[in-house]
Amino acid sequence: MTIGRPAIGDIDDFDILWLQQHADAETEVLARAYKEAGKKVVYDVDDWLFAMPPSWPAYDYFFTRGTGHPTNAIGFYERLLGLADVVTTTTSYLAEKILKKFPKADVRVLPNFIMAGDWDTMSRLEHNLDGPVLGWFGTGNHWDDWVETAHILDRVLADTGGYMAVMGSPEVLACFPERLAKKVQLHSLMSVDKLPTLRRLITACDVGLSWVSDRIEAGLCRSPLKALQWGAAGVPLVASRTIYDKIPSAESFFALSDLENLEETLGVVLGGARDESAEDWKEKVLAEYSYETQAHRWIDVLVSVSR
Repeated sequence: MTIGRPAIGDIDDFDILWLQQHADAETEVLARAYKEAGKKVVYDVDDWLFAMPPSWPAYDYFFTRGTGHPTNAIGFYERLLGLADVVTTTTSYLAEKILKKFPKADVRVLPNFIMAGDWDTMSRLEHNLDGPVLGWFGTGNHWDDWVETAHILDRVLADTGGYMAVMGSPEVLACFPERLAKKVQLHSLMSVDKLPTLRRLITACDVGLSWVSDRIEAGLCRSPLKALQWGAAGVPLVASRTIYDKIPSAESFFALSDLENLEETLGVVLGGARDESAEDWKEKVLAEYSYETQAHRWIDVLVSVSR
């Protein structure tokens, strides 16, 4: 098997064009050229861009702010999905959304997994703060989740004497009350070459937080990858049932159905920080939810498409 970056001049060298997050004229020309050459096109979808909220940074690329009208990018994106011989996606919920818009599409669900090799030799680190640390990592796409939980986090950290590490979205301070902001340790979004540093920071947290609001349609289409990463780090996690209810159950994994239970659960879990039972969850994630053990699912799609 040979893998390479696609270009018009290389069409004869490849059998399948696999796209992800492409939405431009150049890619549409390339996809049509592959189709005309009798080759296959696969498009991987990991977000429902047609219902992107204006709080997401990429909104202005796909929609005109102030009118809600789609830009040309949405048109390219929609045509590329229509051209694809197979559409792969991360969850059954997102697959249903795609099939509703593209009834004739051949949609395959390929969940996100973690790279066990990134985590299996990584040990928990100790921090030097005088209270438990609640960790969060992600991008600026979680603004609505922060607005929904900020007041709860403010009370929990005040009651437990804890701190919070926010990795990847330092702008959240704009929606935090002053008391909470003083308890937050900020880390900027890291480039791919600095991901080992991010993983070390994650292991230094006592408890992880992964909350996705069920009020945002695009949020319901997210992948539960973050929960797997907390599990691979051996860190107890408090999360929303929204999208995370499919993650394997574990003594150190708490999936909550509503905000009412978030404050109490965080208080209890932070009070028992450094729960070693998370090591059992780590072993399960590495064994059953890694690309090293699940890569055949992607290979199966490639083989079936090529046939």
